Amino acid sequence: MIKRISAFALLGTLLVVSLPSRAGDSDIQLPITFGQPEFNTLVEELGVAVAYNAVAPAESLGITGFDIGIVVTGVELNEQVWNQVVSDGSAPSTLPVPKLIARKGLPFGVDLGVSYTSVPDSNVSIIGGELRKSLIDGSMALPAVSLSLHTSRLRGVDDLDIKTYGVDVGVSKGFAMLTPYASMGQLWLEGSENVSLLNLLAYDDSMTRSLVGVRIGFMPLMSLTLQADFAEANSYNVKLGVDF
Repeated sequence: MIKRISAFALLGTLLVVSLPSRAGDSDIQLPITFGQPEFNTLVEELGVAVAYNAVAPAESLGITGFDIGIVVTGVELNEQVWNQVVSDGSAPSTLPVPKLIARKGLPFGVDLGVSYTSVPDSNVSIIGGELRKSLIDGSMALPAVSLSLHTSRLRGVDDLDIKTYGVDVGVSKGFAMLTPYASMGQLWLEGSENVSLLNLLAYDDSMTRSLVGVRIGFMPLMSLTLQADFAEANSYNVKLGVDF
């Protein structure tokens, strides 16, 4: 019990540290000179950041299982586009996205996941959810295989609406403390602008998203997960989690 409380205390401390220390320096606002190609690129790259991402192996948590973690994601950006939309005019080459993710095991090999994101120094927040079904439970000889349906939505940005939907098939196999995993799926993006002086077309797109990662169990109840995602914009993830 003490180890469990200590693990949650560490996660809470990391969450507080990851939250924005100030607000507004990098708020997203669309200028009236913004063009359609730039808008399409913005939707693609922000859509990758918005899309739900469990940063976890394919294996089911089980009916008593629970997983909560702090994730820091870095999404590669087109700075020429992003410099036009951030309020301070100076976008980073990589967008940092801290996330809080919680997953709960349910009966029949089903896992339910939710996530909340607040991007530092900006008006960007994101909510998302996932329903995952185990197709193969995994054993000493067989890997675990799962099917995931997920959705997410951008919040807080008055000038922009983005929604994502996706489906992924994942596979993982544990070896002592290490659980390497991979998945591939399709991601759908829907983006539209809400600026009265702009007349940009809504941009809908789909892309293949693949990822590889490894979960490392380094102490009781805690794990470190490293993951790389490959899509229209690549991203990289580090997750510190408590799972039992």
